[in-house]
Amino acid sequence: MAGTGGYEDDFNCQGGDLCNCSSVGSASVAECNRTTGQCRCLAGYVGLHCESCAHGFYPEQDTQRCQPCACSPSGSTSAQCDHSGKCQCKVGVTDLKCDRCSEGYYRFNETTCEPCQCNNHSQTCNSSTGTCLNCQENTEGNHCELCKERFYRSTHPAQACQRCPCSIVASTGTCRIQPGETVPRCDRCRTGYTGLNCNQCDRGYYNSDSICVRCKCNGNVDPARSPSVCRPESGECLGCLYHTAGFHCERCEEGYTRDPEGTNCTRKEATLGPEPREFTTSAPNATKATSLSTAVLNNVSWTQFNIIILTVIIIVVVLLMGFVGAVYMYREYQNRKLNAPFWTIELKEDNISFSSYHDSIPNADVSGLLEDDGNEVAPNGQLTLTTPMHNFKA
Repeated sequence: MAGTGGYEDDFNCQGGDLCNCSSVGSASVAECNRTTGQCRCLAGYVGLHCESCAHGFYPEQDTQRCQPCACSPSGSTSAQCDHSGKCQCKVGVTDLKCDRCSEGYYRFNETTCEPCQCNNHSQTCNSSTGTCLNCQENTEGNHCELCKERFYRSTHPAQACQRCPCSIVASTGTCRIQPGETVPRCDRCRTGYTGLNCNQCDRGYYNSDSICVRCKCNGNVDPARSPSVCRPESGECLGCLYHTAGFHCERCEEGYTRDPEGTNCTRKEATLGPEPREFTTSAPNATKATSLSTAVLNNVSWTQFNIIILTVIIIVVVLLMGFVGAVYMYREYQNRKLNAPFWTIELKEDNISFSSYHDSIPNADVSGLLEDDGNEVAPNGQLTLTTPMHNFKA
């Protein structure tokens, strides 16, 4: 191998002191060109005496031997490196020899590295596949393009992914914004919950310490007939059917009692009023065959029925007593009219004659008719009137 000298024949031994070739970079310290003095240099060395590193080489720190830079032709801008052996890399390329993608870049190829596509939610990605690493702002996915579970993408770009307003107790916890809407809607509510955010109790449930609990009405309500089976704030049953009553429709209405099986409420036997009829109500799954009159009677409680019957009886008794009293008084009036005494007075020249007649009292006492002290009744029934001036005999 020759340096910058002439042909092989031009290199002659001139003696070590005359050539002064580098012992590290030259092939022989005693061989040089006899005209120019150029030493025969080894690979990686240049200079008259082979004392410098050639282009693409750098001096090793400890031995000062020239080592190849070995810069990657794809990742470096030049084959030359500095004294430490570090190559000058292209944008997106790093490492000592420019043979690896920098952070934020991937897919090292013949030209350069490609930047990671992470939607500004990550600065790093897999250098080979480009899969984003350590997605931020509650995002996930190969390119941080998705919101994490139980988060939704806000319509405001600066807010990125926001937490869903959905309780994991009342829903699956996931949500999304439907097309044309601006607020999120929970994907699926759990049983007993309803509403956009699953924060309301469904029909047939009530709120008990912020938890929706099924209404307990013992099967005696009909959801189709009531907007709500029970009160949503307390659980009190609404519209108890089949003649039941109570907070949970757990007992029979007044005037009804449990049948021997303990399943239906049956009307009690009537003690007053018309001939009693038994009205039996079955549970929701039993067959009901009642007439229109039965349905009307069912709307009146047994207590009200008894009160009505008792009132009618009292009115009838009072009317009868009034009628009997009126008849009695009328008969008394007729008796008094027929049996009342009457008097005839006969005036004579010397006396006044009184005569009394009574049908039912032939021996009536007439002594009290005239109460003057001078009046006397003779044994024959004649009345004698005595006055201070005259004595009259009747």
